[in-house]
Amino acid sequence: MKKLALLALTAAFGLTSTASFAADTSAPVAIHKAKKAEKKVKKDASAQKAQAAEASAPAKKAKKVAKKDASAQKAQAAEASAPAKKAKKVAKKDASAQKAQAAEASAPAKKAKKVAKKDASAQKAQAAEASAPAKKAKKVAKKDASAQKAQAAASAADASAPAKKAHKKHAKKHAAKKVDASAQKAQAAASAADASAPAKKAHKKHAKKHAAKKVDASAQKAQAAASAADASAPAKKAHKKHAKKHAAKKVDASAQKAQAAASAADASAPAKKAHKKHAKKHAAKKVDASAQKAQAAASAADASAPAKKHAAKKHHAKKHAAKKADASAQKAQAAEASAPAKKAKKAASAAK
Repeated sequence: MKKLALLALTAAFGLTSTASFAADTSAPVAIHKAKKAEKKVKKDASAQKAQAAEASAPAKKAKKVAKKDASAQKAQAAEASAPAKKAKKVAKKDASAQKAQAAEASAPAKKAKKVAKKDASAQKAQAAEASAPAKKAKKVAKKDASAQKAQAAASAADASAPAKKAHKKHAKKHAAKKVDASAQKAQAAASAADASAPAKKAHKKHAKKHAAKKVDASAQKAQAAASAADASAPAKKAHKKHAKKHAAKKVDASAQKAQAAASAADASAPAKKAHKKHAKKHAAKKVDASAQKAQAAASAADASAPAKKHAAKKHHAKKHAAKKADASAQKAQAAEASAPAKKAKKAASAAK
């Protein structure tokens, strides 16, 4: 066995050495063939380029000829249009000359306008100087009127000062009386609470007993309801079965109704569309009419606003005067009614 293994190893080593030697000898030949193939490809490509250049030479010559022809045509067109350009230049010069003549002709009118403007400004200045004393007199009159109004207001304030002081004094006395009355009310409420405390305790005790009775009664009711539920259980099952059947019938009937409603809706769709279109037109007409009415009302309101304001002011002034008169009459009556009581209080205080 060992001999057979050694023979196999030697045979494998020989094969590998021969293969490596063949590869070493064939590599330079392959490289040389590849270089020759590249040279052939390059030669073929250069030959194709030369053929393409020869084929495109007539087209390039034709392009050059076309360019020369186009430039010659442009030169001819420029020569043909030269007289027209000269005519345009002459026309422009004539128009400028006419404008200059027109400006010279209108110069006197412009000067006359400037003179008229200067005269008008001078007249305005003279009128302003003439009206200056009147404006100063108006300002002085306004200042005097405002000073008189201020003096009248000051005198009115001085005249009403004693009355305001008396009113403040009376208000302080009234507030003190209110405080005393509220203190007396609080004392009375405290005494009433102390007096009603035993009755409240008795009421609480009675309420507790009543709540206990209610709890017992509710427990008894719950037991009776439980026993009644146990007794009625078979009847309830039968009722549930019947209710299920009735619900199924209702579902079928509702489905049929829904189908009928859908078919009716499909049949009435064109009529509804026409009705919607008519309704839209009617709504648009209504909107236009309301806008016109609003504009008319706004214009009428603008026209009648000053008169309404004046009437409202008069009405408010009348109401205010009437309220003042009523209040003063009520005060006088109250004073007359409270006079005997005041006298009695004074007599009582004097006796004390």
